[in-house]
Amino acid sequence: MDSPWLRGIIDTLVGADLLCGSAIPHRNRLAVILIDSAFETACRSYLQHKVKIKLTESHKHRENLISTMKSKLNGIDPAVWDNINFYYENVRCDFYHESAGKTITDWAILDYRDTVEFVIDTAFETKVRPLVEQQLVTAQTVDKAEAVAVEPGHAINVVDAKDRTTKVLVAVGSVGPKSVEEVNDFFKREGDSLRLKPEEFTSVLARHSGSKKLFYFDKIDRCWKLSKLGRKKLDGAGQEESNV
Repeated sequence: MDSPWLRGIIDTLVGADLLCGSAIPHRNRLAVILIDSAFETACRSYLQHKVKIKLTESHKHRENLISTMKSKLNGIDPAVWDNINFYYENVRCDFYHESAGKTITDWAILDYRDTVEFVIDTAFETKVRPLVEQQLVTAQTVDKAEAVAVEPGHAINVVDAKDRTTKVLVAVGSVGPKSVEEVNDFFKREGDSLRLKPEEFTSVLARHSGSKKLFYFDKIDRCWKLSKLGRKKLDGAGQEESNV
């Protein structure tokens, strides 16, 4: 990670991803607040450390902060700022100050996250998503007592798996992948048409962490493996398929 001031921003985005993958009922609402917090922190860090502006009391106000950012990042399309402003005024502020019972769709939160990360990437001339995913891998580790050795072959063929999560279960259980590229290579060898983008693979892993944990990252072997629950779910999927 190039800049020390990026560490807190990355950790905040990791927290948002972990929330989105949790079983908390209003996880997306909480994640929106974290994403917006990462955005404002990034704005102040950029102005202070990259542009060398001395921040004043006026920069504590959102409109002044964004106005200064726009003047320094004038290559960013106005539609990007409009998008951020929409989520801030119509979603984030409502969630934070008024509507604890509301939430938003998975698609909407990804749209907001991607927009925020685009601004951060542009400001710091970096790519934050790989840094977030790297930190997320570390956060997904589990106690070695839950380790299950990788076993070649299963009762269910990846081509016959009915959904993306089950296909990933088969891939992880079969090859113990270190990356999404190894997962996609497995799909190709097995004749399955599914190909995952890095963020899609990470999303599957994140959604099935915590109390619904199916996968864990083995720090010693440095690869993804199935937890006991993941193995049980995979065996159950194979049993269902054999009964069809």
